[in-house]
Formats: sequence, C-alpha cells, structure tokens
Amino acid sequence: MILEKILTFKTELLSFSVRERIFIFSAMLCGFLISADYAIIRPVSNSLFIHSYTSQWFPYAWLSTVPLNFLAVSLYNRYLPRLGCFKMFLSIICLIMFGNLFCALFLTKLAWLPFLFYIWKEVYILLMLQQLWSVVHTTIPAQRAKYLYGILFGVGALGGVAGSILPGFFAVLAGSENLLFATLPIYLLLLGAYQLLVKNSAITAGEERAGVVQNNSLDAFRHGVKLIATSKFLIFILLIVSLMQISACLVDYQFNTVLEKMVLQKDLRTQYTARILGIVHCATITLQFVGSFLLVHFLGMRRSHFLIPAILCLNSIGFLLFPAFGMISFAYITIKCFDFSIFNVIKEMLYIPLKLDEKFRAKALIDVFAYRTAKALASFLILFLQAFLSVRIVTVLTWSSVAIFTLWCFLVFRMLRNYSPQTSTVSKTF
Repeated sequence: MILEKILTFKTELLSFSVRERIFIFSAMLCGFLISADYAIIRPVSNSLFIHSYTSQWFPYAWLSTVPLNFLAVSLYNRYLPRLGCFKMFLSIICLIMFGNLFCALFLTKLAWLPFLFYIWKEVYILLMLQQLWSVVHTTIPAQRAKYLYGILFGVGALGGVAGSILPGFFAVLAGSENLLFATLPIYLLLLGAYQLLVKNSAITAGEERAGVVQNNSLDAFRHGVKLIATSKFLIFILLIVSLMQISACLVDYQFNTVLEKMVLQKDLRTQYTARILGIVHCATITLQFVGSFLLVHFLGMRRSHFLIPAILCLNSIGFLLFPAFGMISFAYITIKCFDFSIFNVIKEMLYIPLKLDEKFRAKALIDVFAYRTAKALASFLILFLQAFLSVRIVTVLTWSSVAIFTLWCFLVFRMLRNYSPQTSTVSKTF
C-alpha cells in the first residue's frame, strides 16, 4: 500500500508543468531560508534576553508582543491591497535587515535593545511565514496539499537544521551578537526566491487587489475580526492555534527557567539552545517528509487533529512523573517538533477551501496576531503563579498543560465531525 502511494506520488510530480515545478521549488527555497534565519535568530535572542533580564521577564516580553502584533497586522492588512504581495514582502525584508544590522552593532551597548529585539523577532517571523503560505494556498489545490505541504514544511525544517549549525557550533567562538551578520545574505536570497514564487503563482496582482477588501488600518483589523466571527470554521482554527501556542509558551517558560539555572554563561546558553533546536528540526524533517503524509492519508484530518493534543497530553503526564532537566528538554523538543511539523501541516490545510479574503486577511489575524496574543494569555497565568506559587510553578504549569490538551481534544471532536476539505463543512454547534 505504501509503495503504491509512493509510485502514485512520483507519477503526480512528473505530471507537473514547468511553471508548477518552479513555483514548488521557489516555495521550498523560501521556507528553507526563513527557517534558516529563525534558527540563527532565536537562540541568540533568547540567550541575550536571559543574560540581560533573566527568565522571569519572559512573560512581560510576551505581553509586549500584543500591541506590536496589533500594529503589525493592522498595517499589513491595510497596505497589502495597495502594495501587493511582493512589495509588501520587500518592505518587511528591508525592515528586518536594518533591524538585524542595528542589533548586531548595538545589542551590547543599549540596555533596552535585547528586549525590543526579542519581541520584534516574535512578530516578524510570523509575518514572513504568513506571506509565504498565503501565496501557497492560492496555488496548490486540496488534493495536492496532502503530500506537498509536508514536503514544503520538511524543506523548511532542513533550513532550520542548516541555520542551527552556526549558533550551535560557533556561538562561543564568534560571540552571539556577531551571528546576526550572517542573516543579511539570507534575506537577499529570500527576496529573489519570493519574487520567483509570486511570478509563478496562480494569482496576479490585479486578482489579489480585487479579492482583498481595502480598508484603513483599524477597519482592516475589524474586517479580519468580522471574517472570523462569522465563520465557525475560522473560530475553530483560531481556538486550536491559541491552545497550541499557550501550551508551547508554558513549556518554553519552564525550559528557559531551568536552562538559566543549569547553564550560566551567555554564549553556552546560545549554543545549547541552538543544539536543542537542531534536534527539533531533525525530528521535524522526518515527521514532515513522511509522518504528515502517512498521518493524513491513513488517519484523515479529524483523527490527525485529535492525535496531536492526545500525544502532548501524555508527554505532560510523563513530565509530572519524572521531573528533571532532561525531561524538560524532552518536553520542549516534543511540543516544538509537533508545532513546527504535523500541526502546521494539517492546520494550513484547513485554509485551502476558504475565500481569498479569508486566506490573506483572516489568516493574518489568526497566524500573526492571535498566535502571539495567546502567549499573552499564558503570560498572565505565569505572572499569577510567580506571585503566589513560585516554588511549585513548574508543576502547576504542567497540570495546566494537561487541562489545555484535554480541552483541545474536546474541540476537535465537536468541530470536525462533518469536516470536508472541499466545502469546509464543520459541525454546526460546539
């Protein structure tokens, strides 16, 4: 059965036109480069943040991403119809390159800069992925997404592995801040790859402007909210994205709290975090190239969505039974691996049948603003526990994760009972 599917997949690939092959190649290259950049930026920003503020300040940073997210999504939704995909992407690329260069030069000289750099990194990576996947959704049909999405995410994971080599093995030698210079050529390559992607996509600039309602910043944000509020399907996507990010945030805080105590030197923390993320990306590659295709094919969308919170719940219970630094690292690897791989694949597939306005505007609101706003909700919980249960905070956060995964399973059971990828049919009630 598996061999037959592989042969069918090979035949399908050979049937693609030249334009379709160029589109798929450029999408792969974009995913590779975005992930490579993030694999460099993330351990550097985390390590410098802990060095400057300690891990206790992470909840305040996550809360600070909310207004920045609001501003970023509002401006994105306002100017996207005017600029189009490529010019919008070019504008954001220029901001990121300037920001990385400035931070590389002044991170150790300006006390407030590590905080700003950390929250800016949390926002811009989602904008980059949002712009990539909005174009992908307009071009790849649902029947091909079952195998192509896994491949696209898998190539992105390869980029993560490649990018993590630099901080994983050279952070101590070169210094964490100097690693940011390596991201500049990555963005120049990314710009060319994205231009090729848009040129060979199934949507023209005129069609994009016609399919996306034009508003000012505040009205654009309200329009996105209205799109979500009037669709139970979009509400479901919003809820599972929020639950994944809340639980990932809780594990992230636990991991960094223990990391701060166990690894005292800044560049060594950068190196350890990069190597942990390298393991995450290696495991992600397997799940994306093989696991996601087999999972969706043999289990279907509903069971695949149910399996993720079920496994993560068991992982949290295991951490309750065996609390240790190794288990915290394993829990961190597990949830990041699922977040970067299978969850992203099956979540992105949910957007395929939606209208163009929903794919660009509502998706931006969910995958950028709601994505980080969920971290703010987790931050309130962490700050509350810091004030009243600081001694047992790791244990209480783990029990909270178990509750979140249980709720997630319930939502999948109720909302995907009648799911159809062609019509976005879901249950009428919760």
